[in-house]
Amino acid sequence: MSLVISLVLLGLGIGQRTIWAPPDSIVAQLEQPTDAQLIVISGDTLNMHDGRQTLTITDDGPVTAVVGRDRDVLGWVGETRYAAAQIDDQDVLTLDEQGSDTEPVPAIAGSDMWIEVHEGEGRLQFDIDLPVGFSIAIAGEPGTPAPADVRVEWPFDAKTPLFGPLMTAGLVFLALALLFFLLALRRHRRRRGPQRRSHRELTRAERRALQRDARAGLPLPDRAIEPTASADGERGAIDPATTEPETGEPSASEPETGEPEARPEQERGRAERRTASRARRRVGLIAFPVLASIALTGCGPQYWPSPAPTDTTAAPTPTSLEETLPPVALTENQFERVLESTRDVVSQADEELDAATAARRLAGPMLAARQTNYEIRSQSEEAEALPGIPDGEVQLLLPQQTETWPRTVMAVIAWENAEQAQSTMVFEQAEPRANYRVIYQTTLGSGVQLPAVASPTIGAASLPDNTVLLQRQPGEITMAYADVLLNGEESEFASWFQEEGDALREQIGKAYKDEQRADPDLELTNLEWFNGEDESAPLMLVTNEGGALLATSFTETQRTTPTEEGVEVSASAGAAILAGVDQSETGIEQTYQLQVLFAVPPADAPEGARIQVVGYAQSLLDAREVQE
Repeated sequence: MSLVISLVLLGLGIGQRTIWAPPDSIVAQLEQPTDAQLIVISGDTLNMHDGRQTLTITDDGPVTAVVGRDRDVLGWVGETRYAAAQIDDQDVLTLDEQGSDTEPVPAIAGSDMWIEVHEGEGRLQFDIDLPVGFSIAIAGEPGTPAPADVRVEWPFDAKTPLFGPLMTAGLVFLALALLFFLLALRRHRRRRGPQRRSHRELTRAERRALQRDARAGLPLPDRAIEPTASADGERGAIDPATTEPETGEPSASEPETGEPEARPEQERGRAERRTASRARRRVGLIAFPVLASIALTGCGPQYWPSPAPTDTTAAPTPTSLEETLPPVALTENQFERVLESTRDVVSQADEELDAATAARRLAGPMLAARQTNYEIRSQSEEAEALPGIPDGEVQLLLPQQTETWPRTVMAVIAWENAEQAQSTMVFEQAEPRANYRVIYQTTLGSGVQLPAVASPTIGAASLPDNTVLLQRQPGEITMAYADVLLNGEESEFASWFQEEGDALREQIGKAYKDEQRADPDLELTNLEWFNGEDESAPLMLVTNEGGALLATSFTETQRTTPTEEGVEVSASAGAAILAGVDQSETGIEQTYQLQVLFAVPPADAPEGARIQVVGYAQSLLDAREVQE
């Protein structure tokens, strides 16, 4: 009975992992086509089941899937009509169309905001472990409906809670069946009697012969007297071949087999070995199912019943500073891609003197300076190019903490030529579908130390132009410093700025301007300087001490006019190309663009703390002939 129960239990247990085993994956298939150009699948949807997700997208043409944070994906989508994917109770992907704008959207793959970009032709498949807070946007060829064949697959850790108990119980019953069998076999062997007599009783003649031998002093034979068959068929006479003649001496000859008889010690050793071997076999037969049962107890929890999970869901609490702050504008990996693309685009534009190409990665003061430089270089091979994008490592990265636009990112980047000073670059993303563009690029002053800033994973906040958290309002700093360059210590704003270490003031400040006016070669000319505001707004990010790094720009115009009739004013090579004249009797005006990076102390800074210039750049922006 134990054997039958064992076989039934083992069969049921094996069936749990074979014919009754659940599937090894969960599949959600999109069965609802859409006219929307985009399908958005959130991380919440993809995490409806545990495990790494496999997405398979099939379409007639190109297929693109991008991964980004929820706010970035929805920001890029904007008002465009899109389909938000959900999973119903039957693990079917359903779509909920949202938005109203049906205008064709641009190619989705080119944005700087994406963490991953997957592209394919006709069919696209990739694995991803999408965390909550991120989304996947799927698009086909721009301007066409999104692919209708979308499949999401999760690995399924099939739980068979009856497998462990059934196999364990089956092996236990198997062990009992074997044990009962061995016990019954042993009992049978002990209780069964002899089936036939192995020896007959000695006859009277044989007993008398043995008695005569004993009285004669002869030893008993080494082995028992074997009865032999008589002529009439009775087993009573002693075989004469096995005994000596009348002397009664035992025969010294060996048995017919020719082998010597085994000694008692050898017989006992063989018997002991046979007994031990039988015991080991019996123990092995019982131990196998027992060990198998023990091994099953160590199987994974999916093979054993487990209590129903209790609902312990609680509101998540932040566990680190990063979780309490807005997310950074972009990650380090994203910035590396942005920087590499900027290098390639600007290098191509500088080589081709193409301002339209440069506009893909430059804007504001940087693009304006490039456009002027391209115009000059297109007419003069001797004109120098503006500094390119640094080709070294990123020394510092400070992205803005924000979920809205525009977004700002500052970075300090070195050159492979260590003799060149590091550059500080300020990028801005004006809107979700725009790429990051360089607005400011300044050269760090020699010996200048930047204030401490947060790590790239934490980032920094920005401040409005009229903030009261800084020593001076950002909207006032730009033109105040421009006035200091014109008037030096006589400026009413001179006390705002630290003069020590200000290389830009040394180069083009009031002392330099006074030297130009006193130059004997220019005694017949009148030199004037005046400044003007730039169209681009300052960009700033907060430092660890509560201050800010402020990048800004303004213009400074130098007007040179003759003081006597007949005197002509000569223009520099670049200014002559822009003004259209090499010399003028009315005068030349040259407008320069000045980009400056300030370190602004916080409002509660210690007494004596001043605004410091930490980087600057200067380039010719325009030139014209003075009109009478």
